[in-house]
Amino acid sequence: MRLKAEELSNKIPSLYVKADRIANTIWEGIHNRNKDGLGDNFWQFRKYEYGDPAHLIDWKKTAKSNETFIQEKELQTLQNFVIWRDTSKSMNFRSSESIDTKLYRANLFTLALTIILSKSGENIVLNGLKSKLLKGGNAVNFVSNQINEKVTDSYKSSPNVNEIKNNSDVILIGDFLNNIIETEKTIKELSNRGINGIIIQILDPAERFFPYKGRINFNGLEGEQNILIGKAESVRNDYKKAIKIHIEKLEKLITSYSWKYILDNSEQDASISLQNICNTLTYFNNTEFRT
Repeated sequence: MRLKAEELSNKIPSLYVKADRIANTIWEGIHNRNKDGLGDNFWQFRKYEYGDPAHLIDWKKTAKSNETFIQEKELQTLQNFVIWRDTSKSMNFRSSESIDTKLYRANLFTLALTIILSKSGENIVLNGLKSKLLKGGNAVNFVSNQINEKVTDSYKSSPNVNEIKNNSDVILIGDFLNNIIETEKTIKELSNRGINGIIIQILDPAERFFPYKGRINFNGLEGEQNILIGKAESVRNDYKKAIKIHIEKLEKLITSYSWKYILDNSEQDASISLQNICNTLTYFNNTEFRT
């Protein structure tokens, strides 16, 4: 029991270290990209507030005053990012010990995105917890603590749309294997309010390619009835067709509302999907990462 407790206690810190490493690697790329061709910009200043990223401090102006000032581009409005991740029991699935669970993956993306967006000075909120918008280190600490403490909420399998303000950009993370009608209801309501969004669908490779053979008893993670298949390989082709249709329908639905869809394979390097997500934020939501 003690060994298991120690393993669990070490898992979250390792998640933070991994998220921080990936986020900083991507952030360095963003920084190098933004260094070229910046040109002359008009700047405005405001007083430093607790939680503001330290790299935004204008030391020259601060040195001339008793106050600490933050430098911001004129007319540049900070964006409000709402991040929601599916924490339902089905997200605990993984087909191999060498692959992350879908929930671990969702937590990794959530934390890494929070780190990147906080470096850019954006406002961030974790949906489903009735929390307020945070930025900088406050946002990172809050999200990390929620994951670490496994804080539960009533919106495990779908986001709380009533918490989402109209001037927000939404990032929804989950496996989205539920009925597409439920997902459409969420997207439609938010889209009708002028809210842009990105949906990140995390799937285990076994959920896409069904590699099983022989007699297998499939156990549901959320109380579903068990299914015993005498020869699993005999249903592989039908399963692969069904999941392909589901993915295509989901992507078509998402893009029909001018949202963006990203499919993440939990077996591949997480930095690949995270880079894809950041590129999508840059070119789709007009997010200008401030470095």
